[in-house]
Amino acid sequence: MDDKRDLLDAIAAAVRRGSEEQAVVLCEKAVDSGMYGREVIREGLCTGMQKAGELYEKHEYFLPELLLASETMRAAIEVVVPSLLPAERAEAGEAVVLGVVAGDVHEIGKNLVAVMLEADGYRVTDLGYDVAPERFIAELDNGGARILALSTMMTTTLPNMRMTVELARALDPRPLILVGGAPLSASVAADMGADGYEDNAARVPALIRRLLP
Repeated sequence: MDDKRDLLDAIAAAVRRGSEEQAVVLCEKAVDSGMYGREVIREGLCTGMQKAGELYEKHEYFLPELLLASETMRAAIEVVVPSLLPAERAEAGEAVVLGVVAGDVHEIGKNLVAVMLEADGYRVTDLGYDVAPERFIAELDNGGARILALSTMMTTTLPNMRMTVELARALDPRPLILVGGAPLSASVAADMGADGYEDNAARVPALIRRLLP
């Protein structure tokens, strides 16, 4: 497997299958061959995770397969990140504060978004689950992040998400606010004052690039 495209395709396939050991070995090979780290992440790891997400949407994959792909990608990223060149490190994206709103403990969707953002070079501060509105705001104040990403899987916690959005909108400068989760839609997100909504973790980095001034 001497061809670079073949190697990237193999990395993507390993992530899609959730073959952690193989993905790590292939990423090590790519790094040793002198391939740019960001290229390995974007065209290998991200491509594989996107394919896993598509299979999940088609009901060809189920939650265990999707989580396995996510964990595989996380492990492989750890191999690639130390090899990033100074110029690639300078590409690092904006800081993102991410978490599940107060009252909700469902982290799967949030974790997938974190993986995709980290793979795309964003600096993610993951506050976890059941996060109070005030904690989100404190982290934005302290860290200077320009992006806030909120998640919930429960209709009963939508008021907590709305409260967090309202507090974030009052900040100066105001962050870009993204929301996601099963009970949401583009219209619900707009009604609560969020700037963007996405139901596919793989598309969140592109959404940010589209919306961030």
